Amino acid sequence: MWLFKQIRQEPVLFQGLIQALFPVLVAFGALQLQESKLGTLYAFTAALLSFLTRIQVTPLSNPRDDAGNRLAPRPSSDS
Repeated sequence: MWLFKQIRQEPVLFQGLIQALFPVLVAFGALQLQESKLGTLYAFTAALLSFLTRIQVTPLSNPRDDAGNRLAPRPSSDS
């Protein structure tokens, strides 16, 4: 549970850790991949994690908390 909470609170940090993991595993011989396959894996994980990160950090047009209460005041029409 703690890990999932951290991932939700710091998605960019998680993305960086995952991206760094693959080259380290290859460098230490724990993962046997050719450079082209490592590059493909790296590109795929970058795209997937970027998408997941954007979902976590992009503000909503009508943000609400878990109880359904508005988190931002409505813009005034006094202009």
